[in-house]
Amino acid sequence: MKSEVLKAAVARPPQELLLPQGFVDAAVLLPVWEGQLLFTVRSADLPHHAAQISFPGGRFDDGESAEQAALREAWEEVGLKPSHVEILGHLNPTLSPFGYRVFPLLGRITQEPHLTPNPLEVGELLWVPIEELLTAPAYAEERTPPPSNRFPTGLGGEFSEPDGKLRRKVWHYPWRNYDIWGVTGNIVHDFLERIREVRL
Repeated sequence: MKSEVLKAAVARPPQELLLPQGFVDAAVLLPVWEGQLLFTVRSADLPHHAAQISFPGGRFDDGESAEQAALREAWEEVGLKPSHVEILGHLNPTLSPFGYRVFPLLGRITQEPHLTPNPLEVGELLWVPIEELLTAPAYAEERTPPPSNRFPTGLGGEFSEPDGKLRRKVWHYPWRNYDIWGVTGNIVHDFLERIREVRL
């Protein structure tokens, strides 16, 4: 996929998302190399999201920007050198039920990556062709957040409140024998919709 298409996909500014009370900021990187997105399968030993598919990322360190946090986390998790990534732009921020406001950034890897995943955090790396995601049998489900969630009311977007009960639209992208879903699935959905828009 050409860099011009990727840049055009993030030319539209991201939606604003206020930081809800009790939430902290995190960032994830969507690394692209030769038309493929890099995902991680999280280690089965992690306390949260064990064995789930995600993008490299994590919470901000003090004083960091979203770009700095995403690049640092990608280096720590998979050994992707920050100097080998060109940040192309931002996707829409989203919320995690674990209390994070997540800023997704699209990044183009500028030279052939030689990655060394951190086994404490990453069980497997997945290189997923964007074209295969565009044709995946994606579907969305309405989920009721767990009682421990900290989502405020009145968020809109992927959130709705029929009968006063909070619901969230969660996207699933089946790929081969994997299910890319949750916060990662919703970020993928935003990315793919942007790709479709610029290809029209």
